[in-house]
Amino acid sequence: MNSEEFLKKVKGYQYLDLKIYDINGSLKHVTLPSGYVTSSVLENGVGFDASNFGYTHTTFSDMIAIPDLSTVVEEPFAYSTLSVLCNVILTDNTAFSWYPRNVLKNAIEYMKELGIASKMIVGPEMEFNIFKSITYEVSQRAICVKTRSDETNWPVMKAPAVPKDKGYHSIPPFDSTYDMRNEIVSVLTKIGMPIKYHHHEVGISQFEIEFQLLDALEAADWIPILKYVVRNVVNDYGYVANFLPKPLHDHAGNGMHVHQYLVKGTKNVFDDPKGLYLLSKIALSYITGLLKHAPAVMAFTNPSTNSYKRLIPGFEAPTRPSFALGNRNSAIRIPAYVNDAKVRRIEFRMPDATANAHYAMAAMLLAGIDGVKDGLDPEKEGFGSSNGNISNTPDLPANLEQSLDALEKDHEFLSQAFPSDLIEAWIEKKRKEIRIVNSIPNPIEYELYDQI
Repeated sequence: MNSEEFLKKVKGYQYLDLKIYDINGSLKHVTLPSGYVTSSVLENGVGFDASNFGYTHTTFSDMIAIPDLSTVVEEPFAYSTLSVLCNVILTDNTAFSWYPRNVLKNAIEYMKELGIASKMIVGPEMEFNIFKSITYEVSQRAICVKTRSDETNWPVMKAPAVPKDKGYHSIPPFDSTYDMRNEIVSVLTKIGMPIKYHHHEVGISQFEIEFQLLDALEAADWIPILKYVVRNVVNDYGYVANFLPKPLHDHAGNGMHVHQYLVKGTKNVFDDPKGLYLLSKIALSYITGLLKHAPAVMAFTNPSTNSYKRLIPGFEAPTRPSFALGNRNSAIRIPAYVNDAKVRRIEFRMPDATANAHYAMAAMLLAGIDGVKDGLDPEKEGFGSSNGNISNTPDLPANLEQSLDALEKDHEFLSQAFPSDLIEAWIEKKRKEIRIVNSIPNPIEYELYDQI
């Protein structure tokens, strides 16, 4: 809608809620009484302190949030409120180059300039847990975390219970949150999010909501909103949602697998009926670029210390830079069930929901199109050509430190969208998080070392 249409619409509500992304990709907000929403607000925006969003230091942190009227929805968790996502500019009216939406827009624009494609289409799979409660403490007195679930009563299983690793597509009463998820999806569809389906996942109290295939920017915008809706609906039921990649020991972790392909005009450039797995040379070069740069990309797609507790053998989580048809242990899976050439695609299985969605999409795209630009071949680069078999390639990073080391050495492919000072700040921020985690004793250390 245009400004005039929006100003007319907002008069029917009491409030306008402006939502802004911080450096982690999380939503923050500021709310205006609708009577004070004028054309000046739409044109000149609302100032805010960006240092509290992780973007800059307090010495100069004034930035401006500009409502994007293409994202207006009715706020589902507040009375008489419209909600709108914002773009962010600096006080000299230039776009803020670190802002997640701007980073992804710049990556897409670079792809267009190269003539490779006009759109990146993605379909994220959001995995998460819904617990009855989570309690944790980190203090001199205690270092602990406890979860409660309706699907088990640790340490003794209660009936009906979901057996370990047997929860995939379970039905009620074993699926304990079916009605809750139906309400979540009802809220999401009401505000315009295209949902493919939802279901119980492999683990105890583990679930998935999958998107329809969407433009990358639209999908990246929806990911934090989905988390926002899930958490609010679950909270209203007296439960708590958790998107950590590995919240439970010895159980399947939560990924954010991203299906993706490129479109030029109306043609899916990943499709070739004569190609390997029906994929074009562009698709194979894209795969090769993504695998080649995967260690550095993971600094954005897997940016938490917890991310790497999920990426271990035995839990359908990849550890090697491989691709294969229908293989869920590969870093890139080629979905074998896709018969429609219009949606021929790959699935990058590394990411998780601790990622800044816009940074993650941009990093994947830039790695892939770097492979296309250079005409990389997966077999020549040592990534194999079938069944996920690879040769002479190291394992993917086993921890966040290793992915940050890779990013320090390999970031030129990101330069068209990620400013160098953003990459430096990201590495500094994440190394600080590593130091915090490493400084805190782990309860397992008592079992391993207390008797020595």
